[in-house]
Amino acid sequence: MTRLLLAVTLLVSIGTTAYLWFDVADTPVPQSTNEGDRLSLLPRSDDDPPPAELDLTGDETQHQPAEPDIKQASVEPALSYIAADYAEQIQHPTYSIPIPSKQSPYLHWNRHVSTPMPILDGSVKAALKLNQYRYFYPENIQASLVTPASLNHATLSIIDVQSNRELTQLDVTDTQWNIEPEADWPIELRLKAALSFDDGDDVLTADFRLYQPIAEVKGVKPVFGRGPDMVIPLVLDIDKSGIYRVRANLFTTDDQPVAVLTSKTRLSEGEQTLDLRAFRASMSGYGDEWQLKDVFIERMSGYPGERAQFGISPQDHYSLGVFDTGQLSDEPYQMSEQERMQLEFLQHAAQRP
Repeated sequence: MTRLLLAVTLLVSIGTTAYLWFDVADTPVPQSTNEGDRLSLLPRSDDDPPPAELDLTGDETQHQPAEPDIKQASVEPALSYIAADYAEQIQHPTYSIPIPSKQSPYLHWNRHVSTPMPILDGSVKAALKLNQYRYFYPENIQASLVTPASLNHATLSIIDVQSNRELTQLDVTDTQWNIEPEADWPIELRLKAALSFDDGDDVLTADFRLYQPIAEVKGVKPVFGRGPDMVIPLVLDIDKSGIYRVRANLFTTDDQPVAVLTSKTRLSEGEQTLDLRAFRASMSGYGDEWQLKDVFIERMSGYPGERAQFGISPQDHYSLGVFDTGQLSDEPYQMSEQERMQLEFLQHAAQRP
């Protein structure tokens, strides 16, 4: 008997990784590959380190923790649920994953998460709120102070995170701020606010990133059907050749999220067309008028140490018009060999006495 650490991901919910210790026979564990790794679809980039407890890309080595002192417990019900959940997920190809709810992280890839912190010796809380996490020069950095305390004045500083050098300083008296960036600012930046209240002074900080865009969406060509897919030709203007990952969300015209569409391919400089595909089953149960939103363009790292770079979308949505999914073939998605092995492994583990 071999004690294994099974890292399984509840893909339908919020991408939480559950670590479960259990005893199974010496069953070969399928090795993860990029082709079958659905974790890589979560909304992050090569430029963002994943949280310590979650390997989102599969690109980094997952180190097995030291074995803790544990008590034997039945995990079969949990594994049965996970196996069933995974079986449902692989009914859809990785390029067209249904969006289960409006709380899906796919819908908020550029959200800045602010956390209220105690200030003034814990008598009140405050937070610095940014309207997004990634900015693209020359767009302004919009920030605000959220607190019930009455602000007298504040000194705002933009700090280079790597060198800790102050790049600019601004004195303000209100709680909503608009900061113009400079073209030579680095990527990793920190907003520092030295705050003055009637009851004392305090300091808050918030980190963000500033990019020079290297690609831009120019528009969308008419959609068409190909087999079980609605094909969406996305026109891009590429400033720097490389391997690009493009993600966008398919919506109905009444703003119901339908599916996250992903494509990865090598693109040359100049105007290029990249096809996003929406699988028929992912579009089932909706109408026949569609739009594309939340376009995310990433030039992926080409070698260790190279940063990912990003492009921009001038419009917040692109109308796709009317497309009847009834013209698409209804062939089911054929799971890959890697997905089949992962499913069999989960089902085998769940059935162990």
